[in-house]
Amino acid sequence: MGKIVEGIDYTQLAKVTLHRVVDQPGVAADIFSALGQQGLNIELISTSSLGKGHTDISLAVLEVNLEDVCKVLDNLKRKYRPKAVIIDRACAMITVYGAKLSSTPGLAGKIFAQLSERKINIEMINASISALNIVVKKERMMDAIGAIRAEFGI
Repeated sequence: MGKIVEGIDYTQLAKVTLHRVVDQPGVAADIFSALGQQGLNIELISTSSLGKGHTDISLAVLEVNLEDVCKVLDNLKRKYRPKAVIIDRACAMITVYGAKLSSTPGLAGKIFAQLSERKINIEMINASISALNIVVKKERMMDAIGAIRAEFGI
């Protein structure tokens, strides 16, 4: 029987949040198309509906791309009227991967509990069939990785 968690990778990055963007069809398409047209890759995307016609859109980018990403987003501000653009340069994305992740009930809960016990806040989360991406503060990245390794014996 193979391991549930086969490995852990990490990437240092920046998180950009468009706070209280207009929530309507086409907004995400416009934003991410404009970024793509400039050759900018987005590592992770997260949205949170705020109700009353507004949403937060957060994206994680490599710090080397942050300035260019901000220029593109600046050009879209008037159209989508975010209340604020919040930039956090002090983040890291931890990727936990393994072929059995999606078929293991409670796996995310175990990982999140380990982070919680160490008072590590989760900034963003994304899951797929074979990977779980967790964005945390850069200064807590190694603590988080150690906790996950200890939980799964890797």
